[in-house]
Amino acid sequence: MAGHGNRLSWAVGKKRVLCTGSTTIDYVSTVKNFPEEGIHEKAIAGYYLRGGNASNNCTVLRNFGVNVEFFGMLSSQLIFQILIEDMKARGIILDNCPTCDEAPPFASVILTKSLKARTLVSCNRGFPYVSIEDFRKLELGQYGWIHMRALHFDTTMAMLKDIAAYNASRQEGEDKIMVSLEFDLRLDEMFPMLDYCDYAFFSKQLASDNGWTSLENACSQLNERLHMRWGLNLKRPLVIVLWGDQGAGIMDLDGNYTHAPAYKPRKIVDLLGAGDTFVGAFIYAKYIRERSERVCVDFGNRMASYKITRNGYDHITNILYPPGW
Repeated sequence: MAGHGNRLSWAVGKKRVLCTGSTTIDYVSTVKNFPEEGIHEKAIAGYYLRGGNASNNCTVLRNFGVNVEFFGMLSSQLIFQILIEDMKARGIILDNCPTCDEAPPFASVILTKSLKARTLVSCNRGFPYVSIEDFRKLELGQYGWIHMRALHFDTTMAMLKDIAAYNASRQEGEDKIMVSLEFDLRLDEMFPMLDYCDYAFFSKQLASDNGWTSLENACSQLNERLHMRWGLNLKRPLVIVLWGDQGAGIMDLDGNYTHAPAYKPRKIVDLLGAGDTFVGAFIYAKYIRERSERVCVDFGNRMASYKITRNGYDHITNILYPPGW
């Protein structure tokens, strides 16, 4: 595990980052070729690990030394305790998570070496999400940044409105909470959430459903949709579209597009969680290091590229130090 508090002191004095979402058990198999029907394909390697977008974001941020809290439903089942103990050992705060007795969600992941690709099959048999009542037990004043995934529309929208009300109650000069949202499913349904966030991340997964043909086209279509909104005091977020090995597209508050190219790693070992690494690295660069958005996106690209050269996340901060540190 990377030293999160001893070598990385930039986060000292910063308020806590809250990541809202889920944590899952991921069963990962690495194969040479993707299995064909009726063919027994022997795995080169296999292991299980803690997954879930928000859970991974927390791991990345802790490796950067950030004071981070996970906010999601936990399970009391014995197998889930492995995940809880791992988060606690890393210093990820779980104090405000509700708990249920339901079977936890899990995912089966196949990493195919010949294709340099990953296939993910997730299973969530009605595992409950945190409620707005759970969220309202939080003391919002302890957070400087809150990151959410755009899911469970009614609950997430209620959370966003509570944060907006909190920010509106702050006096001039008082800290407000920065809000970021990650969109990868059902964009039409989730689009109204954009009125309440400062930063919006969009995945390439949305491309086929929305007719996006490229990074620039995706940003252009999103810009058009943002212009078509109607209402008073609508918030315009900075838009970041992630497009795998093509890097990321940035659309600023005036609708100007910039391309941030990806970095090409010498080898690809583990593609799982590259997007989560990008998001965590961006939050670190923007909130903790207070860099420009362009620099933050470039940093996210660099960290995502370095992440996939090894399994897991504990190596990512090694790139920040000279050899022999």
